[in-house]
Amino acid sequence: MKRLCLLAITAVFVGCNSNDKITDVLQISDFFSVRLDPQAVTLAQGGTQNMTVTAFDGSCPGPAGAPCNPLAPGNPIAVNGVTAFRSTDTTVAKVDANGVVTAQAKAGTASIIMTLQNIPGGTSTPSVTLADTTPVTVLATGAAPPAVAGMTLTASRATAGAFSTDTLTITYTDAGGATVATQRATTNASGIGRPAFFSSDPEVATVGATGIITGLKPGTATISASNTVGGVTKTATFPITITDPVTATFTITTATSGTGILFFPDSITVSATEAAVEGKPGAVVTWTVIGTTLFPNTFTATTTPNSTDCFNVTFDNPTAAGAAPTAPAGSTVPAGQTGNIGTGGAGSTNPPICSVPTGNNAVGKDAQSRLFTTPGTYTFTSTTNGAKGTLIVK
Repeated sequence: MKRLCLLAITAVFVGCNSNDKITDVLQISDFFSVRLDPQAVTLAQGGTQNMTVTAFDGSCPGPAGAPCNPLAPGNPIAVNGVTAFRSTDTTVAKVDANGVVTAQAKAGTASIIMTLQNIPGGTSTPSVTLADTTPVTVLATGAAPPAVAGMTLTASRATAGAFSTDTLTITYTDAGGATVATQRATTNASGIGRPAFFSSDPEVATVGATGIITGLKPGTATISASNTVGGVTKTATFPITITDPVTATFTITTATSGTGILFFPDSITVSATEAAVEGKPGAVVTWTVIGTTLFPNTFTATTTPNSTDCFNVTFDNPTAAGAAPTAPAGSTVPAGQTGNIGTGGAGSTNPPICSVPTGNNAVGKDAQSRLFTTPGTYTFTSTTNGAKGTLIVK
C-alpha cells in the first residue's frame, strides 16, 4: 500500500490520517494532497517511464458522507511550487529533474519519491510540502514486460469478518484474454512489480502491499489496484463486504470505578454465517480474565465474596455453547468443553476462570472458548458476583 505523508509545514503541526492518499493541513492551505503517477511501474533494463504529478485540494467531491476517493481526494489544483524527485536505489532506477525514470542494468525494485513544496503567495501563509512514492521494478537482463491488455482482482470470497483476512489474486491477460501473469501473496513467478492497492474506506477494510485484505468493522469497501507494465497502465477493483467478526473475547475485569467486577464488553456480536463462508465450523467466543495497568484485577474476598479470585460463566441456554475446535492460545484447558464454564474445580477439564495472562500469552491459563453455530441472542452470568453479558450470534 502506498503511503503519503506531510513532510513539512512552517510553524504549524499536522499529521497523517488513516487514508493513504490524504494529508490534513489544518485548513491553512488549499494544497491538500499530491499524487505521483503511474502508481506502480515495471520496466525492462534500459526502459524509461515519464512520471506525472497532480495536486489536489481537500474538497472531497462525491456523495455526502461517503469516504473520499484515496486517489482523488479533491479537485485538481495548480500549485506554484518546487517539485523534486529522487530514487531510493540509483543502481536499479534513476530519475531526472523532470520525472523521467530510467531502468538501469540491474534487476530489483527502487522507490521513486516525489516531493512538492508550494510557494506561498503571502508572507503570513505557511509553506506546505507533500510527497508520494511509486515503486519501480526492473526485470532481469534480457527479460521484457509481458504485453498486458487486462488486469483483474479476485478473492476466495466476497465477504470477510471483521479482523478476518483474505488475499487477492491479480491476473494479467493479453489482448486475446489469455493469462500472461498472476500474483498472489508472495507468489510472483512473472517477476513483474506488484500493483499499488487502495481501499475506498480504510475504516472498514485495509489492503496490504501484497493484496491481503483485513476487515476492520462491518460495512462495504472497494479495493482498487493500479499497475503500469511496459508503459501500459491497467486498473482493477474488487468490492468487499465486511461482516461482524467470527471470533470475539469477553474479559472479566474490574469496573472503571475500581469496585465491582464485570464482563467487558457487556455485549458482543459475532457472525456464525460468515464463519461458515470462511470454512469454519462456527463463531468462536472466548472468556478470560485479563489484568492490565489500568485494570489490575486485584480481586479480593470483598469484590468476589463466593470465591477469592475465580469466576464461572453460566449460560441461559448452555446447549448452544458447543465445543470450540481449539483452546485459546496460552490456555492449558483442553479443547472440547461445552456448556457452562467452571463447572469443575481448579485443575479440572472445566475449571473456573482464575488466572491472568503471563509472558506473551493473550489469555490466562484457564481461559475457555465456546463454539456458536445457531443465530440468536444468548445471555450469561457469573454467579460468583452476578456480572451479566450478552452474546448476539448472526
